[in-house]
This record gives sequence, C-alpha cells and structure tokens, in this order.
Amino acid sequence: MNGQMFQIATLVVAAKKAMQTADQIQYTPLMGESSIEFRFLPEKWFIGTRSYTAKNVSEWYEGIRKNGLQDIKLLCPWEVENRQLLGFSNTTQSSILCFYENGKVTYFVPNWKFNSAEKGWNVLYSEQEWSNPPAGKPRFQDNTDSFRQVLVDIQQFACQIGSKIFAKVFGSAISVLDGENENPDKKHALELPKQNQRLFEAASIADVFGGMNSWNDEPPIMAHEKGMSKEYEILSDELLKNIRLAILFAINEW
Repeated sequence: MNGQMFQIATLVVAAKKAMQTADQIQYTPLMGESSIEFRFLPEKWFIGTRSYTAKNVSEWYEGIRKNGLQDIKLLCPWEVENRQLLGFSNTTQSSILCFYENGKVTYFVPNWKFNSAEKGWNVLYSEQEWSNPPAGKPRFQDNTDSFRQVLVDIQQFACQIGSKIFAKVFGSAISVLDGENENPDKKHALELPKQNQRLFEAASIADVFGGMNSWNDEPPIMAHEKGMSKEYEILSDELLKNIRLAILFAINEW
C-alpha cells in the first residue's frame, strides 16, 4: 500500500482507539518518516490570532481532544483522474476529518516533502475548516462482495495478458479477503475488527498502482498488444474504486 495512505489510516485508527479507551494515543513512526507535524487553524488571541503547530502525533491528539473532538474519520476519493500519478507523493487526496462537540468540522490535509539531508520524509498536516459540511457524518458500506468479484476478474485478466506476477498478487488478496491466509507483511497490519482487518489487508496487497514495475507500468502495454486496452482500463478503475471503498469501511466503521 502507498505509504502515505497507510500513515493517514494509522493515525485515524490510533486516534479512534485513544478516544475509546480514554488513553494516550499510540503511534509508531513509519520507516523513512523523519518528522510529522500538525498545523492547527489560527485561534483568536486577545486582539489578534495565534497559530499553533503540534510537533508530533501525541501533541496533535491532545490538541484535537482539548478542542472537543467527538469523532474522527478518514476521507479519500474512490475515483482519480489519472492513476499514473499515484506513484508520486501528495497524490492520494486523503484527509483526516474531525467532528467537534460545538458542531465545527475540520480536516487535516498532509503534505510530504523529502528531506535529502536526513534521507527521510517530513510530513505536515494542515487543518482546514469545512465551512458548509453536509448534514450528518459520512457512512461507508462493507464492499467485500464487490471487492472480491473485481479481484477475481482482474486476476483472470492478468492471466490472459500473461502477467503471472500480478495474477499471483490478486490471488493473494483474494485469499486474505476470504480469511484463508494472513497478510505476511505485518508492517501493513492494523488492530481492527476481524472483517475490517481482512478488508484492509486485502486492499494493502491489491494496491498495485504506483510507478515502475507497478500495474501502471508494463500491464497496459501487454493488454494493448492483445487488443484488451479497454478491459484493462475498466478493470483498473473498478479495482482502485473497491480498494478505496474497502479502506474507507475498514478504517471508519468500527
């Protein structure tokens, strides 16, 4: 799974657990993460305003908790204009949505910058106010059945165009979704209810959209050579949609 998506999912899960247990937030930095900060909206201060930036996850959680955090969710689009860009930084279009007791709704948007000196990423989440949010909180449905179907279809398609490697990847995702095998990469495992965990791990495995050596690289050429470019586009769009829907349900609905 894209590291930026995994980080934001991890933050939402950690915050939800801290809210449920009334305990401190538990967060382990990702490999390659040099720093993570959170810039809050300016607050009224005497005759002016002041800005505050939390220097780590613990400070951020204390800040949103003191502001009256009532609920927290992950948001991300399930359709993108260009899948080819998903291998680059700052392209997941994901955000952390915060609901407060006073009815205020804000969202934190990440920006990733590579620190060449430290050979790691500096991540800054900036808070924005949702000035006219829709009534009610977003809810997400369990898409296990549709996710499994697109995985079966795209696995068969991968075999048809001769991409055995990706056929195996999609097969592994199916196995995890069916509860037959656990994802061996525990770096991409989060503490979630059983069904949510299966969905998230299957989505992690099936997230093959990136740069070189990804599903965006050689498979479209292989599909074109067999006159199956249209099928490639349709199935790729459906796969991305179901990956994102699986993430939204797994992270938010528990």
